Amino acid sequence: MTSATLPDSVKELGASAFEGCSALASVTIGNGVEKIGDAAFKNCAALTTVNYTGTEEQWGKISKSGVGIPENITVNYSYTA
Repeated sequence: MTSATLPDSVKELGASAFEGCSALASVTIGNGVEKIGDAAFKNCAALTTVNYTGTEEQWGKISKSGVGIPENITVNYSYTA
């Protein structure tokens, strides 16, 4: 899998949800997400882009400490497909 989409109806991405998905390059996260679990993206070496359907302010309110999102990742806010 090289991409994944979480619709607005998803409230939480569980711990280790995508851990070790070495081919995952992008993920689209709906603005309904309130929490991203620990290590959700740990060891996702190809992950370069997060597309978020909400605003930058909403993104900042999501509980996401320890999720393993690489620091050099691009986050696109207010994303529409």
